[in-house]
Amino acid sequence: MSERKYAGRSPQERSSERIVRLMDTAVTLFGTHGYAATTIGMLCSGSNVSTRHFYREIGSRSELLKKIVTTMNEEGERAAREALTDDGRQSASASIETAIRAYLAVTCRTRMAARVCYVEVVGVSTDIELWRIHQREVIVEMFGALAEAAAARGELPGRNYRLVVLAIIGAANIFAQEWALSDSTDSTFTPYVDTLVELTKAALAAVTDRPTTEPAST
Repeated sequence: MSERKYAGRSPQERSSERIVRLMDTAVTLFGTHGYAATTIGMLCSGSNVSTRHFYREIGSRSELLKKIVTTMNEEGERAAREALTDDGRQSASASIETAIRAYLAVTCRTRMAARVCYVEVVGVSTDIELWRIHQREVIVEMFGALAEAAAARGELPGRNYRLVVLAIIGAANIFAQEWALSDSTDSTFTPYVDTLVELTKAALAAVTDRPTTEPAST
């Protein structure tokens, strides 16, 4: 038996449209009023979605927040991987810069997006903090793999690059928070990305010029 359509759209299509509208509205509201100040009523009113459909499609504000940030992270990771050439001719520094710029072009495409992805998602609950750690590990693995590939080609010393990558991620988070919440006249995140790239190149140069040491086991 075929599914009943309404206005030419299947139930699955209408469901997907409601979720997209809720996510778009949430980015605007979370990115301006903040997550804590945004009610389910505001989300439903702004997206023209009933509360019944909100609970059926999403379930809670925290699940909506996770869905938005997960989507941005996945889009950013995909953009970074697609931006990298696979012919092996890019240097380690160029590859990592390309990945950084492509990733942040997605997650910091607007101030509102940056605020949602790097500010509002912090400290919501223990569950979301554990989820954030998992999300961070995906990014650590991606950039760590770039450094390891460069080490295999002899461009970088063979070592554990986890701490270096964590430092770069930490700087990116702070820059995104600064841009999202400050009265900066910078209309785009580009000046912050430029500085982050400079810091990354300096960090890679520093580990290249010093003896290889591994972090002590704890």
